Amino acid sequence: MKNKWFCYLALLLLPSSPALAEFVVSHRAPFTEGDKHHIYSTELLRLALEKTRKEYGNFALRPIPPRNYARALKAAVDDAYPNLIIETSYEQALTHHAKLDFINFPMDLGVLGYRVCFINPKLKASGKKITSLEDLRQYTFAHGVGWADTIIFRHNGLKVQEIDNYDGMFLMVIGGRVDFFCRGANEILGEMEQFSQLKELDIDEQFLLVYPLPRFFYLNGKNKLAKKRIELGLQRAYADGSLQALWGTHFLPSLALVDLGKRQVIPLQNPLLDNLEVSFVPDFMPLLDGAGKKPQPE
Repeated sequence: MKNKWFCYLALLLLPSSPALAEFVVSHRAPFTEGDKHHIYSTELLRLALEKTRKEYGNFALRPIPPRNYARALKAAVDDAYPNLIIETSYEQALTHHAKLDFINFPMDLGVLGYRVCFINPKLKASGKKITSLEDLRQYTFAHGVGWADTIIFRHNGLKVQEIDNYDGMFLMVIGGRVDFFCRGANEILGEMEQFSQLKELDIDEQFLLVYPLPRFFYLNGKNKLAKKRIELGLQRAYADGSLQALWGTHFLPSLALVDLGKRQVIPLQNPLLDNLEVSFVPDFMPLLDGAGKKPQPE
């Protein structure tokens, strides 16, 4: 009997098996009430982890306390939470200087580079025609502090006012302090619902800005197992179509609302991608059958 209890205690003291341990992945939470920006990325993480449950075991997704992009990025650099994943557009500085790593899979299939703009109501009422990049250079655009879009827009000769308040950007475009606030075409519906109390909030209906803006899952370079598991899960989900189905559920209603096909395409260059080699170039155009005509380049 003594030997039996000794063996039992010894088993309790053994380190838990990696196969049985719960794999924790941390992610961003909504920053404010009604914020829907991270719903798709969180569900995509869940899908990727489910696709690899057989090899890697159970998992838990845990939101970190609400914080803005800059503070969330610092948390990833500091490795402040287990396997913290942040979705953001590619910038070489994040890997070269911040020592982060990224999963080389464009997690939103490139849709964020298709930009539709909230517009100053008085400018819209004026009926001024906008058909080219040169037309846009007389106007002012709002962007958040540190956003990659600021670099892109300025590189293309556009005037940008950086604002350190996300909600305030909607108020500024309504009040005419800026002319445009451009968002991913997939974000427009969610933001119109989030700010439905702003009765004057409206979108431009003339043009569509298009530039390559692949977004990736970034994480601390130490979290190599998380990178391997999530990357494999994303590849499997894309191969079996479940990723595209999730993408459509979240984004097609907004794309139908903005009607990409009726807009004049104005291409921009993205200087931030000079050293990027993507694992594959995603094409979400076949998924747009339920969202109106597809945009045609100039």
